Amino acid sequence: MKIVVFSDNHRDREVVGRILLLNPDADRILSLGDSEMREDELSALGIYGVKGNYPFEPDFPDELTTVFEGWKTFIAHGHRYGVKNGLYWLSERARAEECDMALFGHTHTPFLEERDGIVFLNPGSAARPRSGSGGTYAVIEASESELKIAIRDVDANKALHTLSKRKGRTPSWR
Repeated sequence: MKIVVFSDNHRDREVVGRILLLNPDADRILSLGDSEMREDELSALGIYGVKGNYPFEPDFPDELTTVFEGWKTFIAHGHRYGVKNGLYWLSERARAEECDMALFGHTHTPFLEERDGIVFLNPGSAARPRSGSGGTYAVIEASESELKIAIRDVDANKALHTLSKRKGRTPSWR
């Protein structure tokens, strides 16, 4: 299953369209909030997800817990978990939900790391990055036995950070 994840596009419909054009084979497309697009626009594009902290957010839930190919996943924008000050509260919530992954946005900075058996993924900002490079998004390839995750540059569509994890094993990243 191919899952495309983006966050913080802040009404930039062009960047969302580019991400979709780059990934026509996506099985799921997730917005991690601060899209500032209407719910019907996102839904018409096959995008679902969570709302962020901006006032013009779609009528999406504040957070979700779902399963992708056997990988239990907690999804939130991150502002309610203080992610700009670390991952402690997000980690506690993901652990309480017995999740394998926690997906979040809000910081506008890409992040991909495994901590205590949980993979934390922030795809960065699709339109307003704070990392000094261009916009980013993520692609998750999930099977029952393995996760392969890449944070990708929107313009060059090349992988900037990757992580692979097999069920029950320590992840490998480069």
